[in-house]
Amino acid sequence: MIVRVFPNLPLYCFLVLAISLLSARNEDPSILRDPTGYKLRSGDRIKVSVLGEVDCNIEATISNDESVRLAYIGELLLAKMNTKQAETYIAQEYRRQQIFRDPKVTVTISKYVERFVFLSGSVNKQGAYAFPPEAEAMNLVQVIARAGGFTDIANKTKVKVTRTFYDESGKVKNSMTYEVNVEALSSGSSDEREYSTFMIYPGDQIFVKERLV
Repeated sequence: MIVRVFPNLPLYCFLVLAISLLSARNEDPSILRDPTGYKLRSGDRIKVSVLGEVDCNIEATISNDESVRLAYIGELLLAKMNTKQAETYIAQEYRRQQIFRDPKVTVTISKYVERFVFLSGSVNKQGAYAFPPEAEAMNLVQVIARAGGFTDIANKTKVKVTRTFYDESGKVKNSMTYEVNVEALSSGSSDEREYSTFMIYPGDQIFVKERLV
């Protein structure tokens, strides 16, 4: 299924509003970040330490089931938490299981899981483009610009973005292809751009075909 996307569609206005609300704390307004901080994901490598308890200090990768095995208390689900929330949760579990009375837990991220979007067709740098770790979504115009931009013969008015949707268990539900007029998004007046955007998410596939010459 192909959905044509033009500037000023209300469907995307809420994303632009979110970006504008975060702009004061966001160095790059083309990147949509979680205002509550980066959330741990499967594939992230983290370090967990408990002050004064060397046996509890570990470095591990969050598994596909979103958990990490910790000393004395076993598996804990840590994905979808920021590091402060994870610290609080781990400390609570150590107290609840009567391992430590008042543990001081620190959680840091030693390596972020890599997430990509894929570009093909009339772009200068085809292939996988790595998302910034903290990004939840990025403006399509900026993704293409960061990946080298369009070629001279690119059709900028009919850029296709294919997105796959998953259910809660991680199984594919369906996919949808959007047709986006990137030229209109990037060349309009500043007032138009304020309400015109198309956000790209990890896993999206972007295809730019050649224009007729």
